[in-house]
Amino acid sequence: MKIKELLKLAFKQLMERRARTILTILAIAVGVTSIVALSAQVEGVSSEIFKSLEKLGPNTIIVTVRSGSLFTDVDVSNVKNLSGVANVAPVFATTARATGINDRITILGASTTAMQTILGSINLIKGETYNDVPSPQAIIGYNIAIDDAGTYRYDIGQPILIRIGSRNIMMITVGILDFYGTSTVINPDNTIFIPIDYIRLLLRTSGYTSMIVKTNSIDDVDNVMNLIRYMFGGRVSITSIKQITSTVQAITAQINLLLVSIAGTSFVAAGLGTFNIMTISVLERIREIGILKAIGMKDRGVLILYLSQGLILGILGSCIGVILGSVIAHVIPILLSSGMMRVEITGQNVLSTYTPAVTPTYILMSIMIAVLVAIVSSAYPAWKAAKMNPVDALRYE
Repeated sequence: MKIKELLKLAFKQLMERRARTILTILAIAVGVTSIVALSAQVEGVSSEIFKSLEKLGPNTIIVTVRSGSLFTDVDVSNVKNLSGVANVAPVFATTARATGINDRITILGASTTAMQTILGSINLIKGETYNDVPSPQAIIGYNIAIDDAGTYRYDIGQPILIRIGSRNIMMITVGILDFYGTSTVINPDNTIFIPIDYIRLLLRTSGYTSMIVKTNSIDDVDNVMNLIRYMFGGRVSITSIKQITSTVQAITAQINLLLVSIAGTSFVAAGLGTFNIMTISVLERIREIGILKAIGMKDRGVLILYLSQGLILGILGSCIGVILGSVIAHVIPILLSSGMMRVEITGQNVLSTYTPAVTPTYILMSIMIAVLVAIVSSAYPAWKAAKMNPVDALRYE
């Protein structure tokens, strides 16, 4: 019997027990759906993080002073003079309350050059950047200016009252940032940027909390980090975008491996289900197998017949799983952004701004696993069917 005819017969036999076949296909589809949907979330989040890192650039080093001290102008000058350093942007960060905002926000004193370094580009939906002079000008983040309903809390020219510690400070809104999304340094959408000299004047300090250091090239990053570490010792925390990128890549790989392992448990269940349905299928058709052998079908043909049934189950389950996984992958961010599956870190819904990435790699991998599981689970029942004695099979009641 030709392969085409065997496949037709295999499909016909599966359809004779339609309900059982559908349940087995769905069991296989669950594993594929899990891998496709969950891996898309991990890839989407990591892609968003990498985009944020690209804005800062791989030659960026973030130096933050530990509690109890601040960087001085002399410190900034000394870092600027290090070999391999192209530019240093000092900033002053603190937290505050703002009228009309429930959560604490970040106040970042920075020059326009430092803002450019941190954000990659200063994209405003309204207004303009402030002048680098000690005056009460503010560029406010998207989430501060606009509420969930899309209404402006603050518009250009309007005052905004912020409270830093016990001090109430009135600022004038000169610019509103466009929506920024995920960031690895600060959350621009929940930040108010003000001139660095003005916040130092208000807080009566001459220091800075952090420095954004740009090296001449990515090859200089490690050497500059070592020089800064030698210069400040344990006073500072030093992180490079190069390090963060490597860490994110490693974590992403580990999470994906974990998700595949978890999804693997559903494949085990699907494999047992396939083994069960194939075993029952063989037992129900002992006389039919005897007839097929009696009219000339070889052991190889019987083996292929029942392996083909496993193959069909695996392929159909994979196709359904890929479709369901792709749909669910795009539903999850909608649920996250709506608050139904809210994930918060310091009051920020950090997983609501990414786009899931359904990758061909995980689609192919899930299909291969599903088909392999289905075929392996069918192997023993198919072998038993192939080895049946046609005389004994015909006598079976």
